[in-house]
Amino acid sequence: MKKIFTLFTLVVLSLSATAQNDTDGSFHFIDEQGNVVPNGTVLNIKGINEEGKMEIPLKVKNMSGERLAVGMYEVIDNIPNGDWETCAFGNCMRLDATGYSARSIVASDYENAIQTEWIPEEGKYATWTATLQIHLFEIKQEVKFGQVLDVVGDEVTAQGPVITVQFEYSAESAGIGQIAGHHAAVDSYYNTDGRRLDAPHKGINILRMDDGRVIKQIK
Repeated sequence: MKKIFTLFTLVVLSLSATAQNDTDGSFHFIDEQGNVVPNGTVLNIKGINEEGKMEIPLKVKNMSGERLAVGMYEVIDNIPNGDWETCAFGNCMRLDATGYSARSIVASDYENAIQTEWIPEEGKYATWTATLQIHLFEIKQEVKFGQVLDVVGDEVTAQGPVITVQFEYSAESAGIGQIAGHHAAVDSYYNTDGRRLDAPHKGINILRMDDGRVIKQIK
């Protein structure tokens, strides 16, 4: 998925009280600054980028120091319209229903963006939630063309962290991407601690607009 422009609203709402504590620690979701996103976190995504996509701005990181077989279980039963694209663990595909993204064997130091996004139909505003969880699988060996190869097995050996993503696509949120990307009149920039910035930095920025609006965005 080509990433030309990505500006959207992201708010970490809460750490779910019902988050499981027995998840495997081999993989973590991390933000673009490298901070671990706690198990059970709820993300609220409102903005839409130049390509008409609402992208989840997270990475996954292998913390185990070992090669692992891994996949993302993505619950999207409530998707109201449009398409769901995922490039989790390096293999891109579209999911039409709840299930796994393509499963892969990844390196001991693997770290990459999940590049998972909802592409709503233009003007069909909706609010809905999706859930993503990292699953680990057995690594099996198979003989192909006279060579012994490692392949991903079918057995789930451990469950990693869970995140819930709430998408809010509305006339207002659709405008955020356009205004921020093309016609925004930004009066000043701030970081999340309230310190004024000379220019937006990579990560979360607070934009004070000349019309009095305050927008939280991530670049």
